[in-house]
Amino acid sequence: MRSCADRFRHCALLVGALVLSGFTAVAQGSAAEAAAAVPANANEAGAVAPREPGTVPSIDEAAALRLGQAAVGRQVPDVELRDREGRPVRLSQYQGKPLLVSFIYTGCFQVCPTQTRALYEAVKGLDRVFGEHQFNVVSIGFNQPFDSPDAMRSFARQQRIGYRNWEFLSPGRQALDTLTRTFGFSYVATPAGFDHVLGVTVVDASGRIHAQVYGDRVRADQLGLPLRQLLTDRPVAAPATLGAIVDRVRILCTVYDPDTGEYRYDYKIIIEIIGGALFFLSVIVWGALEWRTQRRARRSTCPSTRQASGSTA
Repeated sequence: MRSCADRFRHCALLVGALVLSGFTAVAQGSAAEAAAAVPANANEAGAVAPREPGTVPSIDEAAALRLGQAAVGRQVPDVELRDREGRPVRLSQYQGKPLLVSFIYTGCFQVCPTQTRALYEAVKGLDRVFGEHQFNVVSIGFNQPFDSPDAMRSFARQQRIGYRNWEFLSPGRQALDTLTRTFGFSYVATPAGFDHVLGVTVVDASGRIHAQVYGDRVRADQLGLPLRQLLTDRPVAAPATLGAIVDRVRILCTVYDPDTGEYRYDYKIIIEIIGGALFFLSVIVWGALEWRTQRRARRSTCPSTRQASGSTA
């Protein structure tokens, strides 16, 4: 028979084994819940930083920036997406005007809403001077199939985005892979959602990537610099209309005001343009008057010349 001490040691070992197995089950359950928090079909794209076992996945920021900058100059693929109403939309439909592109996911509760609101404030500052009809904006949901047209519509409503030139688009899986590779957009799934590049891509009117503007709070001056360059370098359609000429002059006469965070008219430039126009107009008037004076002088000398020639004969 076992002694009381032997029985006590046996019970203690049994209890210890049960407690250890309970802790193991809890740990396994927590890991399963964490894995379930990330969509099963979430794929990594772009630059993913190497990590030690047990650490949170993240993107390699330096590599992600290199991938983004390498995308400058690429032609945007003409893939099909869906707008907030589920209607098919192709990116080629946005050619003819500069386009601002932002990648988001609707399950984000902090970074993507902050990024979208900052872009909204920047766009408000830009279209007051450049004009709302001068450029377009699209937000593309990269967490598919969860960023559906319904989800994108709800996200836009929550952020109170009601601009006519701003659309929220949902790509299919194949179209998403093509877009992220072309735009150099990096993202990786984490237990809390996604770690991804923050910024806006500026596309020119021909559908070619012109610039990358990074940051979760892009400002009007950061976007205004490449956007203004595209708008002023764009050739005026022939025949040039008065409205197109006025738009071009208005854009040229704007400057960023760091105190207000918006673009405003630079009246010094306006005065210089008016002064230059008046100078050239005065030169033209003076030239016309001088030409008329010389023409009259030539006419008055012609009869006397003929009369002198006749008397000599």
